[in-house]
Parts: sequence; C-alpha cells; structure tokens
Amino acid sequence: MDRITRFFDIIRKDMSVVLATASGESVTMRQVSPVGYRGNILIFTDPGSLKYQQLKANPNCCIAAGPFFAEAKAVFLGATMMDSNEELRQVYCEKFPGAFDEGVALGGRDAEFILFEPLKLKGWAFEDDIPTSDGVPTIPFEIDI
Repeated sequence: MDRITRFFDIIRKDMSVVLATASGESVTMRQVSPVGYRGNILIFTDPGSLKYQQLKANPNCCIAAGPFFAEAKAVFLGATMMDSNEELRQVYCEKFPGAFDEGVALGGRDAEFILFEPLKLKGWAFEDDIPTSDGVPTIPFEIDI
C-alpha cells in the first residue's frame, strides 16, 4: 500500500488526528475528529474557537496522522445545519453517529464545516520501506498530493 493510501486509511479509521494551526506569532495543536471526504479531510468546529479564528487568518495548516504529516489548506463550507450541507452531515455521521443530534457535547449543530485539502504528505521512512533493527526511520520523504 502506498503512503498516500496509508495516510487516508488512518483518516478513515482513527477517531482523532492532530491539527496544527498558526496566526501571527501563535502556533497551536489540538486533536480533531476527521472524516475522509472526496480525497480531503472534513471536520466541524465552533466559529468562536481558536482553531477557527487561526484558520480564517491563515488557512495553511498541518495534520498529523500516524507517522504522516500532511500540509493542507482549509476551505470553509458554512454552517453544519445548512440545507446545502446535508450530504456532509450524512458522511460525517457515518463515522460519528449522532454528531448533530440536539444536546450532543460536540456541539455539531452550532458549528461550521471545514474541509482540509491536503497538498503535501511528509514523514520519515525506512530505506526501501524495510524496517531496520533499531526501528527508527531515517529517510525523509515528501509527496505532492
């Protein structure tokens, strides 16, 4: 399985990944709940959150999933409960059932969808993808997506 496929397999299976955002001189990281959507990564968040404000100021971000780091660009898709976002709600609920139910702690009903378009996949690998005895990958890689 190639690295891009492995990255998206992690997005499909894992319940959280790490999102790094920055604006001004502030860089922050936090866990988000990703859903793979048409070769991209979908999340939702509160428009009053720091991650939302940072992404609005600087849509360039990084998503860490397993051994991979994906440079990505954020695209804002509007309120989760808009009629035009029904498909996104359905896709999101396939992985996270009830995410938009009333009273759910995630706050999905008062949030906005953000789509991350991965641009580059980076990480460290073993030579010829064969693990060494010390178990430490030493060859950097970078793949345009």
